[in-house]
Amino acid sequence: MNIETLEDVFGYQLQRAYYVERAHVELLAEMATDAANDDLAAQFETHRDETERHVERLERVFEALGRRPRASRSQTADGLAESRRTRFDGADGESPPTYVDLEIGLAAERLEVRSYEGLLRLAGRLAYADDIVEPLEETLEEERATRRRLEALETEISIVDSLETGRTEQ
Repeated sequence: MNIETLEDVFGYQLQRAYYVERAHVELLAEMATDAANDDLAAQFETHRDETERHVERLERVFEALGRRPRASRSQTADGLAESRRTRFDGADGESPPTYVDLEIGLAAERLEVRSYEGLLRLAGRLAYADDIVEPLEETLEEERATRRRLEALETEISIVDSLETGRTEQ
C-alpha cells in the first residue's frame, strides 16, 4: 500500500487494527483455555467475545469507508503470540504461569488502546462522520475498561502470591 495522504495512513492503521483484533481472538482463546487462575480465564473468555465484536465493528468502519476489510500484518501482535508460544515449548503440558499470560494480555490491551487512540486522532483530523468514529470510540472505551480490569487482577494476583509466599516461608 502506498501511503501518500492522511486517508492512506488511516487506512493502513485500520488494516493493522483489524489484523491485531483478529490475532487477539485466537490468542485470547488459547490464554483462556490455559489459564491457571479462574478469574483470569474468565477475563480472557469475556474479552475474546468482546474482541470478536471489535472485529465486526472494524468491518463496519471499512464498509463506511467503501473499502473491503483487509488486514495488514502487525509484528507487535505476532511477537506477543510468538513470545507466549516460545516460552512454553517443552513445558511438559504445564499451563503458562499466570503472571506471564497476564502480562501478555496487558501488553495486548496497551497495543489496542494506542491503536484506537491513533485512529481516532486521524479520524478527527480527517473530519470523518459518526459511522466511522463511533465504533472506534466504543471499542476504545471497552479496551480501556479491559486494561483496567486486568491491571486490577494483576494487583490482586500479586497480593495473593505475596501472602502465599509468606505462608510457605513461615
